[in-house]
Amino acid sequence: MTETEYVLLTDDQTYFVEYLIGELVLSKSISEAMKFNDEHLALKFKKMLHSSCRLTTSVNTYID
Repeated sequence: MTETEYVLLTDDQTYFVEYLIGELVLSKSISEAMKFNDEHLALKFKKMLHSSCRLTTSVNTYID
């Protein structure tokens, strides 16, 4: 059984890659997206990105 992974998808259909030193990195490629193996952690990142960057995302299941 494989472990479920999650990614954050923006309203513009780009994926969250990283957020370092105040710089937000997004990509149109799901393969570059940051993968979370814990849905609760993905939700925390979603809330953090909304409060710090005003970025609206959804938590989606990553399928390789």
